[in-house]
Amino acid sequence: MYNYLLSLHIISAVTAIVSVVGYPLIMSGVRTTEQAKFGLTLLEKLAVLPKLGGTLMFLTGLALGYEQTYLFRQLWYVLSIALFVVIVVIMAALIPAGIKRQRVILEPIRTGALPDAYRSSRRRSLRLEVVANVCVAISILLMVFKPV
Repeated sequence: MYNYLLSLHIISAVTAIVSVVGYPLIMSGVRTTEQAKFGLTLLEKLAVLPKLGGTLMFLTGLALGYEQTYLFRQLWYVLSIALFVVIVVIMAALIPAGIKRQRVILEPIRTGALPDAYRSSRRRSLRLEVVANVCVAISILLMVFKPV
C-alpha cells in the first residue's frame, strides 16, 4: 500500500509542479495586449492542474504520514507541509486574483502595447510565481534528501 501511495503522490506532485513552473514560462514572452490576453487564458486553463494535483498530493502525503506516523516527527516532512501551504495560498488565491486584475486592466484595450498598470500587476504576479517556484524546489530537495 505504501508504494502505491508513494507512486500516486509522485504523479500528483508532477501534475501540480508543471503548472507552478509553467506560469512564468507562459507569460515571459508576452509583449502585446493580444499576447497577454491569450497568455492569461492559458493560465486560467492551466489552473486546474495545481488544484487537482495539489489536492491529491496533499491527501496522499497525509496518508503516507498516517501509514508511517514517525513522519510527523521528521523536520523535512513538516517543512514540506508548511511549504505546500505557502504554494497553495499563492497558486490558489493570490495568482488567480492577479489574473483577474490583469484581465480587468486589459479588457478595454484591443491592440497595442501593454499599459503600465498591467506591467505593474504582472511584476507582482511574477514575484509570487518565483516564491512558489523556490518553495517547490526546496520541497523537492527536502523529499529527496530527507534531512532529519
